[in-house]
Formats: sequence, C-alpha cells, structure tokens
Amino acid sequence: NTLQLTVSLSNRKDCQYRLWQGVRMTPDEIWLRLMKVSSLYGDRMVEIAQRLCAAASVDHEALHAVGMTAAQATLFFRLDEHELDETRRWLEQPDHHLLRGDDPRYPLRLKAIADYPGALLVSGDLALLHSAQLAVIGSRSHSWYGARWGKLFSESLARLGITITSGLAIGIDGVAHRGALEARGKTIGVLGNGLGAIYPRRHHALAGKIVESGGALLSEFP
Repeated sequence: NTLQLTVSLSNRKDCQYRLWQGVRMTPDEIWLRLMKVSSLYGDRMVEIAQRLCAAASVDHEALHAVGMTAAQATLFFRLDEHELDETRRWLEQPDHHLLRGDDPRYPLRLKAIADYPGALLVSGDLALLHSAQLAVIGSRSHSWYGARWGKLFSESLARLGITITSGLAIGIDGVAHRGALEARGKTIGVLGNGLGAIYPRRHHALAGKIVESGGALLSEFP
C-alpha cells in the first residue's frame, strides 16, 4: 500500500508539472489529446493541432493562445500517461494508423462535412477509405426478411467492387459485413468506441476477419 501510494503521488506530481510548466509534446500526443475534446472537430481542430505542433511547449497558455476554452483545456490534459501508452502500443502494431485531418490520405468525402472528425484511428487498409462505398444500417432486432435481403444486397454489391460500410453492431450491421466477406469483397467497420477493445465483444472475430480480408476498422475515439 505504501509503495502504491508513493507511485500514485509521484504520477500526480508529474502530471501537475506537465500541466503547469508546459512540455514539448509529440505531434501524435497532441492529436490524441485533441481527439478527447468532443467539442473540437473539422478545420478548427486541424488548425489548432497544427499550431500546437509548432509551439515550443504545450501548457494552458498555449491552449488559450490557439483559442481553446478552459473546459476544452481540461479535457485536453485529462488524457493520462497510461491511456497514451496504451494507444502508442496499439499504433506500433502493423497496419495501425493515426490518420490526421491534414494528411492527404484522409478521405476527401468525409472532409466535405463541416464537423468531420479531425483525426481517425484506423486498423487495416487506408486506401480502402477512398473506394466507392455504400453504407448499410438497420435494426439490431431485425426480421428474417431484413436479414435475408440485407445479406443479398451486401453480397451482390460487394461482388461489383463496392465497399460495404457499416457499424459492426449486432443485427443488420453484422449481416452486411458478413455478406461482403462471403462475396470476397471489402468492408469497413466504423466503431462508436476506441479500437483497443472491440464492442460488441461477440463481434471480435468478425472484426478480425474484416481486417484480414483487406478491409478496415476505424474510429474517431482514442
């Protein structure tokens, strides 16, 4: 208990030092922290990220200088070293990417909306994000009729070279992904949580098959 308390206090002091004295953060750390600020997105987030990456150090004054509010600064610094290390380890794995909004590989069609995610975490083939896609969504509690036609449409379109994009959720999402895979086509899963832990857990194997088959998983959440 004494050892744990000492480590805990040491980590807290380190965090406070980083917070108030300012540190030279890597570009990846800056982008990952900004991804935690839910009120930042689109061109505004990209602009802030570029300015912070060029700054000598990052502290409250630096965040204020680029136009971030006190609430946004709190969220920015809330990402702790443990979370950062987990994401860094994830990014070290093959075909794992932090795709920034100013990267030419970022999908242009996504940037057509005003509130596009400033950065994405992607597992799999980045080139697939620029392919012709059709989004398939539907009920989690679908009928047999819905499952039949959802699978048929996804298979048929995948055979024509169209990428099937869905949310990896239970129900029609899973039907669509499996239909594309059975047709030996490509499919993209867009997750509403980070890629470090696949949810729902029952789709963990499906997520693996998507990537192994040349598809991709992506999320705007670190």
